[in-house]
Amino acid sequence: MSKPRYMEELLKIIFSWLSATFIVMGVICFMSILKSKDSPITQELTILGIVFSLLGIVFFIVQIILIIITSLKNKLHNELLLSGTKIEGTVEKVYLQKYTQYGNKSPYRILYTYTWQGKVYHQKSCLLWDKPNFMEHDSIAVYANDLGKSTIQL
Repeated sequence: MSKPRYMEELLKIIFSWLSATFIVMGVICFMSILKSKDSPITQELTILGIVFSLLGIVFFIVQIILIIITSLKNKLHNELLLSGTKIEGTVEKVYLQKYTQYGNKSPYRILYTYTWQGKVYHQKSCLLWDKPNFMEHDSIAVYANDLGKSTIQL
């Protein structure tokens, strides 16, 4: 499994595990394997099973939405690399995104600025899993389109 390039890919993984867990818990409740406490709301295992199953379905729907968003972002990235206008941008900052982890490793991000059609744009790179060899104020190749969307390739 390749490392995720976008935050939505990380969330997709999280929601897939959540949906699977809640759906399995719902099935376990329907099979009367899981026992509930003496609370009046959750006394019936079928109600508990319905709640777990519905939550699992909601998480599954969120996962599907994240898959679509990720696929659109990958398509835009590839399209920009193929047909976008290559312009020169400037690195504003390279930083480690400490609170995001995948396999005990945190990704790097590059904040960059470029000017396109008289407008100045400030953008972030996708998740970079190896430390980039860029410093602040370095020049970087930016691929942009007429809508102000852009990407970089290292």
